[in-house]
Amino acid sequence: MALKVVSKDGVEFQIDAEIAQQSSLLKPYSDEGFSGSIPLINVESSILKYIIEFCNHHKNDSQSEAVDGDDDDDDDDPNKDIYEPKRRDDIGGWDSNFMKQFSVQYGTLFDIIMASNYLGIKLLLSAGCKAVSNLVKGKSAQEIREIFHISYDPPHEGENVISNGLTDPSASNDTGVSNDNI
Repeated sequence: MALKVVSKDGVEFQIDAEIAQQSSLLKPYSDEGFSGSIPLINVESSILKYIIEFCNHHKNDSQSEAVDGDDDDDDDDPNKDIYEPKRRDDIGGWDSNFMKQFSVQYGTLFDIIMASNYLGIKLLLSAGCKAVSNLVKGKSAQEIREIFHISYDPPHEGENVISNGLTDPSASNDTGVSNDNI
């Protein structure tokens, strides 16, 4: 049974039950056979269409793959170093290509992350967060500021220095006790 959802900008979408099952927000409506329209007040239609595409691609994934995002069976590899931490920043082939179409510059990457969080779609939320993680991995603070368009004017020497009455004898303190006796 298909669900009707309405995006923030009023566009109606039909969502298959398999897709609704991937969303903790929509799953109860699907399970109960809800027949009305469900308003998605935090998701624009331009983003919702991508979310539906992502969920449609993953609708036949097993439950463990959907939760882990891990379709590798290397856990049984006898040559694998058990003390080596499992990388959690890798994004699989299709998911990686899917995430590349979103950008920080236009805010679409963060729109996908926010919408997947709102809808409770763990696999998409994880892929979005991993994409952001991969953007900043190995970058300097300046490079990260450039990626996210963050302006930063470092304080000039001597500005914004916190004065501590215990370390600065000339600083006054509120206790009325002079620093000379400390």
